[in-house]
Amino acid sequence: MNILLIDRYLILSFIKKLLSILFVFVIIFLVVDVIEDVDKMLDSNLTFNEYSLIYFYSIPQYINIAFPMTILIATVMTFTLLQKNNEITALKAAGVSIYRLTIPFILIGILSSIGMFYFENMVVTQSNTLKADLEKKYYNRSSNKKINRNILMQVGENQTIIIEKFDYRKKIAKNVSLQKFIDNKVISRIDAEQLVWSNDSWITKNATHRTFSDNNSYINLPDSIININLNPVDLIQSIIKPEEMDYWSLNSFINRLKKNGREYKKWLVDLYFKTAFPFSNILMVLFGIVLTIKKPRTNFLIGIGSSVFVIFIYYVMIKIGQTMGYNGLLSPFISVWIANIMFFISGLFLLSKTKT
Repeated sequence: MNILLIDRYLILSFIKKLLSILFVFVIIFLVVDVIEDVDKMLDSNLTFNEYSLIYFYSIPQYINIAFPMTILIATVMTFTLLQKNNEITALKAAGVSIYRLTIPFILIGILSSIGMFYFENMVVTQSNTLKADLEKKYYNRSSNKKINRNILMQVGENQTIIIEKFDYRKKIAKNVSLQKFIDNKVISRIDAEQLVWSNDSWITKNATHRTFSDNNSYINLPDSIININLNPVDLIQSIIKPEEMDYWSLNSFINRLKKNGREYKKWLVDLYFKTAFPFSNILMVLFGIVLTIKKPRTNFLIGIGSSVFVIFIYYVMIKIGQTMGYNGLLSPFISVWIANIMFFISGLFLLSKTKT
């Protein structure tokens, strides 16, 4: 018997189902999002192309969320069909064990976990950032209400800074206004096109200095260091969400928090989550195999129902663990990996009890 030919047949059958199910999930997520945003759509003046672009950048996030449940259902459907057609019985009669049949699926699970880790950190984070920028641009423009999304922070007893946009990757603040007050009156302000963080200092670019007193003055400032009580860490904490940062940027940010003596454990939970969630693909393949092999007479509806139940329990466990990590009830690593550990041990145990 040509084992490699059988592997190819199983893999192709699995991938076809995987892509079909993933497509359905993405469409469902899009429809749900559109329904939720109906009020926003009616209140705004955005064109169809502008709305489409926002939802286009949502697709990578939908894929990332849906992939574990997709790979679970695809595994269940593949093995259920093999059972229904008595192909597994025939293969076992020919000397092919259940463990041998699971090898290509386990390999797919491992490759999927690695692939989804890089997909989430190289594609999803970028698309989330672009989507957030588009929503800020379009909704601010289309709304009749004045929405202030600038960064406003106090950097001294009588000093505030207003930043229109901050690029945390390049550590560049754009359209900056640094204002000094006395008795709630502005006495001076520095307006800069950019503030660039370099060598642990802020450097102004194309800045002007104004004073408001009996002798008002207005002068252009050369590019130079400006002393303010502000660190890029402060800006990142105030505006950036973990899902908009890739693993390496988030790890670097956590190291800066440690260096500056800041609280970092909540961010560490998000860092470990970026590795724990992709690992779920291996678990879903394992449970997909166990759900069908343990019950040979399972039909599609029962198999899909069991899959939904398993993925629901997994999502609940990993979210509860994440919340416990945020609240300091569990260590950051354990909080997001405990669900994976429990599912992995359970899956291996059930698989070991399967008749080969």
